[in-house]
Amino acid sequence: MATKTKSASARTGTISYTTSNVFRAPLSKVWDAVTQSKHLKKHFVDDMEGEFGPKLTPVTWSWKEWGGWTFKVLKFDRHKEIVFCGPSMDGSYEITIRFEFLRKDGKTIFRVHESGYPQKELKSAFMMCEGWSEFHTGVKAYLAGVNLRKY
Repeated sequence: MATKTKSASARTGTISYTTSNVFRAPLSKVWDAVTQSKHLKKHFVDDMEGEFGPKLTPVTWSWKEWGGWTFKVLKFDRHKEIVFCGPSMDGSYEITIRFEFLRKDGKTIFRVHESGYPQKELKSAFMMCEGWSEFHTGVKAYLAGVNLRKY
């Protein structure tokens, strides 16, 4: 399977966005569902190489339809935050993704912040925002025992 390892240039853009969802699940369960390969392979990716962790080793997510993307892990703060970056869909610029986890009023808030889109790539930013919104839905379903991949 082809993996996008092309080093994106240092050019990044000013467009960013945040997606968010509230879970009635312990923070540790939400964390595991969005960071560990054994869970991500059940609801998000077809394959994952590497693991998010304090050693900040690269992580590759792969899908049969789209190929793979390798991300540099920049920050790992267990149960709080993960920051990673990698190439855009076409490899011409770099995007930064930040997973944020909070516990409030007995619920877990999970946010995805993505940044680095140039103005001319507004359509790509909207497309990826939609994808992260679907990711939130997939995580919520997975934690509830529902496999959305079969629908």
